[in-house]
Amino acid sequence: MARRRKGIEHEDLDLIPIMNMVSILIPFLLLAAQFVHLAVIDSTLPAIGPPQEVEEQDEDDKPPLQLSVAITRQGITVAGADAVLNPEGAEGAPEGEDEGPTIPCKDGSCATVDQYDLDELIRLLHMIKDEYPDDENVILVPDGKVSYEVIVRVMDATREDPAKPNPDGSARLLFPFVVIAGGAM
Repeated sequence: MARRRKGIEHEDLDLIPIMNMVSILIPFLLLAAQFVHLAVIDSTLPAIGPPQEVEEQDEDDKPPLQLSVAITRQGITVAGADAVLNPEGAEGAPEGEDEGPTIPCKDGSCATVDQYDLDELIRLLHMIKDEYPDDENVILVPDGKVSYEVIVRVMDATREDPAKPNPDGSARLLFPFVVIAGGAM
């Protein structure tokens, strides 16, 4: 006589509640995750339109600085009030020759951001800010071959100097309003 084994009946598990919970949690977790961290640098673009009339100035007033910083692969040229601003004691180039950058690269050609002399730029901007304390605008004029990282570093250098803080401990503001123009001078 053969024995018949009693079979144990298996009940099917009800997975629908768990699948519902997972299908709700996955989109929520994807939305809550931060995949890209964005940073914003405030700047303005030059205005397009007809030139505006210039207001007449008193004789005692200084002309507006109109500070511009041109960034090329040879270095940084700082210009303002229709003249190139050179560091103390620097002489202009002989007539008919290219004057070259105000702050040349450390190695003659700037292939990387570290070869730009940003400390000298900050020192020169301190001198200019002492002369024109009310001006807050600077126009960056990058060459088309300059990398984005260089533009951002120069932009940071023109805005403030954390190395020389104000008496209250905050970084000294140099020229916080940056306008980016196209084409090097």
